Amino acid sequence: MQRDFAKVKPISDELFRAYTAPYSYAKTPLNAKDEGIVQETEDWKEEKVTFDAAYNGERMTAYLFLPKNVKPPYQTLLFFPSARVLSIANSKTLGDIKFFDYLVQSGRAVMYPIYKETYEREAAGAWPWTIEVATEQFKDLSRSVDYLETRSDIDSKKLAYLGVSMGAAEGVDYATLLQDKLRTVILLDGGFFLNASPPGVDAANFAPRLNIPVLMVNGRYDFSFPLRESQDPLFKMIGTPDSEKRHVVLESPHDVTVRHTELVNETVKWLDKFLGPVQ
Repeated sequence: MQRDFAKVKPISDELFRAYTAPYSYAKTPLNAKDEGIVQETEDWKEEKVTFDAAYNGERMTAYLFLPKNVKPPYQTLLFFPSARVLSIANSKTLGDIKFFDYLVQSGRAVMYPIYKETYEREAAGAWPWTIEVATEQFKDLSRSVDYLETRSDIDSKKLAYLGVSMGAAEGVDYATLLQDKLRTVILLDGGFFLNASPPGVDAANFAPRLNIPVLMVNGRYDFSFPLRESQDPLFKMIGTPDSEKRHVVLESPHDVTVRHTELVNETVKWLDKFLGPVQ
């Protein structure tokens, strides 16, 4: 049954703390290892790194895209892809690069963690989106920030979150929990899931507590996250002041990259404003 978000009532701070307690983790050593450069283009070099995850004694991989046209320390975006990548078996072939390659060309770095239940780390599948999956994926994201903070070539005071579709809808939760480490959030092709979600992952419980600058870029003809039923309610519910949140609706389906020039203009302008122009 499709939800009516106009009828959603805010939960108390006490209840929110109880829902989000499982997302916390101990800051244990990363034991990071540089796995070398896996690809190099005219615009960037792509490094592979591994480090300890925050659960079950697991190791995780992340790919760091570093621009060639500017000097460090780099502004950096933490990327979370769409559900399209769930059909890709191994991270040697990364999906959704088209959603951020232009940002690396603009002189910013992009960190692409391999989240639990994606690529070679898929076990039971990321759907349905349970509290167990959500907490592990958030810890992967936060652990990636822990790693970035160890690097002298990364400006850890100028971090942003970039999520696409699945990574935008789920990213409302993750960015809310991580917002003390972020300057801004960009959500592409996202919105509220229209079906009911468990309380500990329900974005309607998180969005009012997200209060840093947020840019949403969506397609008017998106049937996965419809404009009136999904996009607009999320944008309205986000707790960021109106002067620091923006919803751009492009004449596109559920893939805003088909309006590439407009997408580039909106996202780069937004990052210039809230991270600062790249020198």
